[in-house]
Amino acid sequence: RSMTRVHPRWIAPAVLLAIGVVVVLVGASSTVDIVGGGIIAIAVTVAVSLAFLEVGLSEDRARERGEYGPPPGR
Repeated sequence: RSMTRVHPRWIAPAVLLAIGVVVVLVGASSTVDIVGGGIIAIAVTVAVSLAFLEVGLSEDRARERGEYGPPPGR
């Protein structure tokens, strides 16, 4: 079986997570740590949202293939 390529939309949360971790690790003050934590929280939120999007898209593809009965509008 061939390897599945990662869709480019998954790059954004990974980059945000990396930036957030770097900001927290090099942060010299609690304010910078809070900003880094906020960036990490945004990355997690985007990743969870993309996971729900992927589920919805896979259901749409399955529906188009007729796995849930006849495709809509036919």
